[in-house]
Amino acid sequence: MNQDTDLAFLQYCENDDLRVLCDILTFDHDGKIRYSESLSDCDSYLTCYPDNMRGMWQELASELQKFGGNSILNYIRDGQGPSYEKILRCVCKRMNVEDLDMNDTVEDIEQKLLITVSAKAIGQLGEEEIRSVMEECPIPVLEYSKQGLVAALMTLRVVNQRLFVMVIRTVMNVTVEALVGRGVASACMGIFSRGMSALCGPFGWLLLTGWTVWDLMGPAYRVTIPAVIQVAYMRVKYLYMSDSKEIAA
Repeated sequence: MNQDTDLAFLQYCENDDLRVLCDILTFDHDGKIRYSESLSDCDSYLTCYPDNMRGMWQELASELQKFGGNSILNYIRDGQGPSYEKILRCVCKRMNVEDLDMNDTVEDIEQKLLITVSAKAIGQLGEEEIRSVMEECPIPVLEYSKQGLVAALMTLRVVNQRLFVMVIRTVMNVTVEALVGRGVASACMGIFSRGMSALCGPFGWLLLTGWTVWDLMGPAYRVTIPAVIQVAYMRVKYLYMSDSKEIAA
C-alpha cells in the first residue's frame, strides 16, 4: 500500500463500517463481483471477511487508492494509486462541492462533502420525514423545513459534533428505508446480504437522489464516489467517538 496517513484511521473503525466499505469496493450495484477489483482474491480477504475487517484495513485502503487512479498511471507508480486527498478532491469536484479551499484539511473537505450529499438527500424528503429527522436528533428549530435542516447540519458541523453525526445517521436511515424498505439500526452498521450492501449507506443516498450509476462517468467514479463518502462518514464517527473517550477519561 502507498502509505497514506489520511487512511490510517481505518484500522480503528468498527467492523460493520469496514465491511460496507469493502462491499462497495468489491461488488457492483447488482451484487456481482467487480471485474476490476483485486480484494476478493487476496489472502487477507479470505481470512478476515466478514468478521475481522480490521485485519485487512491496509488492503481496503490500497484498493481505494487503485480505483482512484488511472490504470496506466498506477502502473507507472508500481501499482499504487494516488493519495487519498487527491481522490477526495476529485470526488468533490465531480459532486459539485462548494467552498473548497487549498488550505482545507482532509477532515474539512470530507465534512463539506457529507453536507453536500446530505443536503441533496434532504431535498428529496417529505415534510413528515423532515420532522422525523429533526425530532429524533433532536434539533431545536422554530420551523420544520428542508432549509432548516440543511442550515442546522452546517451549524452542527462546527458547534456540536455529536448532533452532526446523529443527523448524518438519521438522514441515512430515512433514505435507505425509502430505497430498500428497511432502515439501518445504526449508522451504516446493519448486516446486509452482499447484493444489498451496495445499496446501503452512502450508495443508497446516491441512488435515491438521482445520481444513478450511469451518471457517475465510468466505473472508477461508480466505486470512488460511494467509497469516499463512506470513508468520510467513518472518519466523522471515529473522531467523535475518540473525542468522547478522551472527555470520559
